[in-house]
Amino acid sequence: MDETAAPAPAAPRSIGERLRAGRERAGLSVAAAAEKLHLDPKVIDALEADRFAELGASVYVRGHLKRYADFVGEPGAQMVESYTASRETRPPPPDLTQIPHAEHRTDPRRLLTPLLGLACAAVLLLAIWWILAGSKGGSPRPAATSAAVPVVLPSAEVPATPADTGALAAAPGGNAVIPGAAPVTPAAATPPPPKREETTPARETRLKLALTNDSWVEIYDSRGERLFYDVASGGSMQSVAGRGPLRVVLGNAAGVTVEVDGQSRSIPANAADGEGARFVVNRSGSLSRGR
Repeated sequence: MDETAAPAPAAPRSIGERLRAGRERAGLSVAAAAEKLHLDPKVIDALEADRFAELGASVYVRGHLKRYADFVGEPGAQMVESYTASRETRPPPPDLTQIPHAEHRTDPRRLLTPLLGLACAAVLLLAIWWILAGSKGGSPRPAATSAAVPVVLPSAEVPATPADTGALAAAPGGNAVIPGAAPVTPAAATPPPPKREETTPARETRLKLALTNDSWVEIYDSRGERLFYDVASGGSMQSVAGRGPLRVVLGNAAGVTVEVDGQSRSIPANAADGEGARFVVNRSGSLSRGR
């Protein structure tokens, strides 16, 4: 009696193959999936080809992986656990600091030429200084001029004559002016330095998110700096503070409660983006639809 051979068990598929199969089951192309998730198509290609190193740090890989897996109908949490386990089983990179290096020795003969050049330059500078010092010592002194210099004296020390009464009365500051001398104008007062205006630092907006389910969360301040970028687990409370307005992206908005500066706020209905939401927390604390 002939026995039929049992089919060999299928090899376990990788993370990227499971993601690609899920996308094909949904009837979506890479471009269509990237458009719906607001991602670059290169991110989708890297995830489906298991090229996770192209996505940056592991926290970004976990966020993209869970979001894309949930989108194509695969268990996102299980995908993240598989990725984390594969990273832990990889051998550590070699420590390049332990590789012996050949000792470099400096040839003392190579230092001889620069030292000789410096010695010659020092001798040349000393000779130039000696010549200049000798020429200054023998130069004749300039003859004193015999021109009279006008002098301004206090009015109490200069006797006033009837002819000079008008000049004494017109002298500013109570000083007498000798006839023929140029009047001296008193120096102007130095203006006080301008006062510095104290600037008040901008008030920060405090945002608190309470999550009942796992959700991808992105939060940016008015300068574009990233305040939060990760998968927030269900049952957690995430709090950030930054210069408003704050830009928020949620992957699962149904399980998120928003609180701004201690006041509860509702996510606008027009901010929905599929299962997620995109909205802006204004400086006044109100929420509006994000771009």
